[in-house]
Amino acid sequence: MDTINVLEILNEKKIHVIENIINEKGRKKALNYFGEFLDRRSYFTIDRNGKIQRKNMNYALPVAAFSNDDTEVAQEIYVSARAPERVKSKKIERLSKETIDSLMKNFMKIIVNNNVNFAVRYAKEIFLRDRELFYKTLFHYTLLEEIDSQKSLMALSLKKLMNTQVDDNLIYLAMSYISKVKGNFNEYENTVATEVSKSELIRKSKESKDMLKSKKGINLLAYINVLKEYEYENEEIFINIAMKRLEEIKNTQKNLTCAENIIHNGL
Repeated sequence: MDTINVLEILNEKKIHVIENIINEKGRKKALNYFGEFLDRRSYFTIDRNGKIQRKNMNYALPVAAFSNDDTEVAQEIYVSARAPERVKSKKIERLSKETIDSLMKNFMKIIVNNNVNFAVRYAKEIFLRDRELFYKTLFHYTLLEEIDSQKSLMALSLKKLMNTQVDDNLIYLAMSYISKVKGNFNEYENTVATEVSKSELIRKSKESKDMLKSKKGINLLAYINVLKEYEYENEEIFINIAMKRLEEIKNTQKNLTCAENIIHNGL
């Protein structure tokens, strides 16, 4: 399928065609076809008059990862795709000459410095060397970030969709978001370790899931799901961050969008 056909589908609102692609070739293939239109050139802009504009993460990857309904996925791909935001996709080149120690030393620094081009290359190379090391490191990074950055949700969606087979498009879409959205580590830096266990946090989050039907709620659930995946250095701090947030936002207003409701159900 070429770009002209993709644009035609978007312009003529042929959502049924997207659904057919999913049915015939799978969700990852559909995301590949539309991938050039699912990224954003930037997620934060400021003009000369000080007007700030922030763009939300599009939910195409999370819905594809967590929905049980192909029609929902097709709808979200269509809603999320933006022709003016098109970023031409390229094969992610290897960094095969780098040692794994060098890759690991610089991976987080590259992400926090918003260097998308190198972030995707490092991500792919680490994945190809040791995929569990890649996921654990990426997940660890997102736990350092503020919960409402939604970076944990994006990282979790990447793992659920890509799993063990490398996919340049999925790596690019996930790492582009995680790299482009400015990092904020204030909460991590100002939180101390807690005596609450991870198992206790997980138990309470499961019991409270119906009371977390809000955007902040799905962000917290994604954060906790990432925390569940591995053992992390300083994870007692992450547990305390999540536990405090859980108590703060339980029973907040249930104002989920359709996509957020799908994600909430799947988390």
